[in-house]
Amino acid sequence: MKNRSFKVLLAGQSLADAGDVFYIVALITSVYNVTNSLFYVSLVPVINMLGGFLGGLLAPLLIDRYKLKKILFNSQLIKTCLLLILTLYVSSLLSLDTIVTIYIIIFFITFLDSFSNPASSALIPQLVSEENLLKANSLMSSIHQFIQMGGWAAGGILAAFLHSNGLLMLTFSLYVLSTCLLAFVKVKEKKPSEELDELSVKGSKMTSMFEGWRIIAGDKRLRVLHLTLIFSSIASPVWVSSILYPFIDIRLGVGTEWWGYINTSLLFGLFLAGILAYRQSDFINNNIRNVLLLGGFMVFLMTLLFGLNVNPILSLLLIGMFGLFEELRMISIHTIIQSLVREKLLAKVYAVQSSLIMVTFGISTLMMGILGQRYSIVVVFIIASISLCFSFINIITSTKYLTLTIGESNNNLEKQL
Repeated sequence: MKNRSFKVLLAGQSLADAGDVFYIVALITSVYNVTNSLFYVSLVPVINMLGGFLGGLLAPLLIDRYKLKKILFNSQLIKTCLLLILTLYVSSLLSLDTIVTIYIIIFFITFLDSFSNPASSALIPQLVSEENLLKANSLMSSIHQFIQMGGWAAGGILAAFLHSNGLLMLTFSLYVLSTCLLAFVKVKEKKPSEELDELSVKGSKMTSMFEGWRIIAGDKRLRVLHLTLIFSSIASPVWVSSILYPFIDIRLGVGTEWWGYINTSLLFGLFLAGILAYRQSDFINNNIRNVLLLGGFMVFLMTLLFGLNVNPILSLLLIGMFGLFEELRMISIHTIIQSLVREKLLAKVYAVQSSLIMVTFGISTLMMGILGQRYSIVVVFIIASISLCFSFINIITSTKYLTLTIGESNNNLEKQL
């Protein structure tokens, strides 16, 4: 954990994550001010999802040709250049007639994220020792979750003071700092040609594109873990503002300020889990299967109780508990995946994972919104809890496939490949 390159990667990726949130907040504000239409605003996350999904499909082609460090740095550099263009465009040329350009730039920025995020995650096992892998994941995940949850609130406050143009300039500054930091990440990677020869990965570009899918389909443990992630993605939309706002108003009967309280409680649970995983990494490593089981059961139970609950104070406790066990569960899942798959193949697995989660979350968000409007907000939470129950059942019926220790998992999967 004293590895300088890991600290640089952590700082650079954190700045990029903050910038990703801030520029979306700025664009939502700009688009709404120009169009005064919720439809145009709703296109922003749709374009985000489309860019991420297509990028995840094409990422393996780059992973085969270039080193992960090079992919990470160059994608962030191009994102920085695109954001500069976007900032200048919004400040001088944005109008209802030219708004399509905004969506095109959003698409390409998210498209590039689909290359940089898998590369960043795949570099972690190369920068830290195997016994510190869970610590590194807990640190990266906690900071990422903190930025994702707190970034939207901070972005809204900053947008009120700086306006959209000022917030875009701030984002550009964060991107520049992130790019500079990522340039100092040092990692010993094999040349792509060497690794391809070693793994005998030959064939067409189509074969390369679907190699991550083949790896997941060919290993029972990876199938179990990714099926768990898909079920979780189906349930995730219940925590977005379009579902939580009506729930707070209709079910809890309190003001919208409780949205902030609930987010704060969730953030506290996530943060507490990160600290716990970091300080008790050895214990969690030795009991990682039990952590998965407990986490899977608790996120199902907390989601169900939260949806049925009508007490505002109790809702804070339930969402905090959800955040705690959800974060422990996700850290464990990512640690197992990183211990099972090696370098370039790991980046391809993460690219597939990103595409799967993005498209599942997008479709589920649409369906949850329709169900909530047609029936009731409680029905949405019940459906989400059923999906999480399936996730728990998937883990508990497959525990025998998750019993390998982290040290021997990697070798077993390599033999299969």
